[in-house]
Amino acid sequence: MVRVLFIVLLTALSFLNYGQDSIRLTNGEWEPYLSKGSYHFGLASHIVEKAFALEGIDVEWGFFPWVRSYNLAKIGAWDGSAIWWETLETEKDFYLSDKVLDSSLVFFHLKTFNFKWDSFEDLKGLKIGVTRGYDYGEEFTKALKDKIFEVLEVSTDEQLYKLLISKRIDLMPNDKVVGYAQIKNSLDIEEQLLFTNNPKTFGSRSLHLILSKNSPKGLTHLELFNRGLSKLRLSGEIDDMIENLEIGLYDKK
Repeated sequence: MVRVLFIVLLTALSFLNYGQDSIRLTNGEWEPYLSKGSYHFGLASHIVEKAFALEGIDVEWGFFPWVRSYNLAKIGAWDGSAIWWETLETEKDFYLSDKVLDSSLVFFHLKTFNFKWDSFEDLKGLKIGVTRGYDYGEEFTKALKDKIFEVLEVSTDEQLYKLLISKRIDLMPNDKVVGYAQIKNSLDIEEQLLFTNNPKTFGSRSLHLILSKNSPKGLTHLELFNRGLSKLRLSGEIDDMIENLEIGLYDKK
């Protein structure tokens, strides 16, 4: 109760200080963190909304394929996009917020595929499915450039699970939480039981709101968002939201 009153008070003070404003952000499908069909559009979207609300700003979401989502924000047609890994490209094109969430990747595969690995050299000769517009980290990118493995690129993660079932690919990288949410919501029960993941993680990075350098309020929105995010984190509400994620509140409906 005290925590709720704390958030309400902060929000009220923010409205007095800034007045109501709005920001237009692009988004995409990466459930349960981001999804048009999830509660408050997913955990990450909910965090972004609440952080901005504490500073008197409403969020308008636009859902697009990821490459378009990025480019619309880059050119300033939209004010920014949620949420992205910190990379050389995002740092060049955008103002990056403070960390919203952490993420690391694992390889998903069929239970019938006997797979162990310690380094990317162990992936030699394998076929890996990737989603267009995703960045899988420096190590993965280097291994791809060195032609250690072959890749098949598609438009959505959901297509990759079907390719695994048909054995057209051997592996697909994804965030573990995201992967199992997608499997649950895009496949029937019999197909869901076919999948597992290797426990080794890679590509561990933080996830950020990115704000366009071509938006006239980019730096202002960055400052306000970081301030609201700090308040939200200090209140303990982000921890509560992550607990809600674990019990399925943000599962796609």
